[in-house]
Amino acid sequence: METSLYNQLAEKLADHIRSGAIATGERLPSIRQLAKREGVSISTVMSAYSILEEQGWVEVRPKSGYYAIKQARPSLAIPSIAHTEARPIVATTSQLVMDVQRNGFRSNAINFSRATPANDFPIAKHLQQSYTRQARTRQHLGVGYTVPEGSEELRQQIARHAIDAGVAVSPDSIVTSIGSLNAMGLCLQALTQPGDVVAVESPCYYGILQLIESYGLRAVEIPVHPETGMSLEALKLALEQWPIAAIITVSNFSNPLGCSIPEDRKRALVDILEHYEVPLIEDDIYGDLYFGERRPKAIKAFDTQGWVLLCSSVSKTIDPQMRVGWVMAGRYYEDILYRKFVNLVATPLLPQLACADILSQGIYERHLRQAREAYRQRYERLADLASEHFPSATKISRPQGGIGAWFELPASVNATELYHHAKDQDVLIAPGEMFSLNKQFRHCFRLSYAYRWTPEREDAIRRLGEWVTQRVSPTNTFDQ
Repeated sequence: METSLYNQLAEKLADHIRSGAIATGERLPSIRQLAKREGVSISTVMSAYSILEEQGWVEVRPKSGYYAIKQARPSLAIPSIAHTEARPIVATTSQLVMDVQRNGFRSNAINFSRATPANDFPIAKHLQQSYTRQARTRQHLGVGYTVPEGSEELRQQIARHAIDAGVAVSPDSIVTSIGSLNAMGLCLQALTQPGDVVAVESPCYYGILQLIESYGLRAVEIPVHPETGMSLEALKLALEQWPIAAIITVSNFSNPLGCSIPEDRKRALVDILEHYEVPLIEDDIYGDLYFGERRPKAIKAFDTQGWVLLCSSVSKTIDPQMRVGWVMAGRYYEDILYRKFVNLVATPLLPQLACADILSQGIYERHLRQAREAYRQRYERLADLASEHFPSATKISRPQGGIGAWFELPASVNATELYHHAKDQDVLIAPGEMFSLNKQFRHCFRLSYAYRWTPEREDAIRRLGEWVTQRVSPTNTFDQ
């Protein structure tokens, strides 16, 4: 237990220094003061300070004490811009995706592969209480099918929260779904026919690529800038060359890069939609998980003609088990509603009632504030660990929100081989080739930083870095 305490205390103090709560050059409490304040032993504090000194967070000044210092460790560079050949490709996803998904449920593995929210926030208890209360007090069984558009209470809360994203919509223009991916699937069904061409980001969330494959579509991959999102210049070239039926983008804190499209480029993107008269499916599932001062606007905030179909859910902010999502369908509302009816008839009522209950309370906003700060600190710890343990040629994205970061390794490293090697050692990552149809990201991978750092998780990053370092060495093999 003692080891756990001094690691927790060291992590807490490092977070304070990292965030600026303890300024560079500021004297930390004495060992006795900190032991009394934290209610721990003197040996615990001494061990914590030793860890901070070893990690470069503090320095000891003789007869004076411990002082916070700015880390000298250099930051890793950001990933390169993808150079994708803009031509339609028949969407086919490899068995690798299913292998990653199945292994993602292994309880004995240290999992960085799944982009799921952490479960260490109080919102989980509130959600359980809401389910119990709604099940006891609201009729949800024996009522037959509900209306296809979904619970009115939920749609009212969705419309209310959309204001934060700059979107003013009526609850009557919202259709609920079983998660965000289901919402995007309904949109693709309404907008496309088998054989049509769809423009997607590159790298692109593999779930979207699987959707495109399942509907018999072709995809044009549009390169993504690691800080500003989809290249509008490349998109316009693709629109000139190919009969693109729809565009798909994760506008804020994209999966896997974590980048966001700046507001001026969102406006420009809407101008492109209007000029070419092509619809855009916007996935804004991470928009509430921003690290900055305010929530970034959705692309739909700039849409006045209904070309943008905004999809989202609570799968990344609360829990994917709720299976509650929605789409603001614009001019395609009736088509989307019909597709939902054909596919699902209706969505289960109890999860919608529980979600509406949570969204109507201040607890949801408090949860978001807590989650945003926790995820920010957890990303910064990941960046520190990567700088310490990975080769200097490694590149890492700089997300300003969300729960995932993108690693670009030296070209000699095959991240799919790294995935299989790490999997055998009970460490799970998401290899980069899953995020493209032409397998161009074989030297990249995505890590989720949502979960709390533990000594075991930090050691897993160290081992990943060592394996990558071995791969770039002259031996060029992973050491078993």
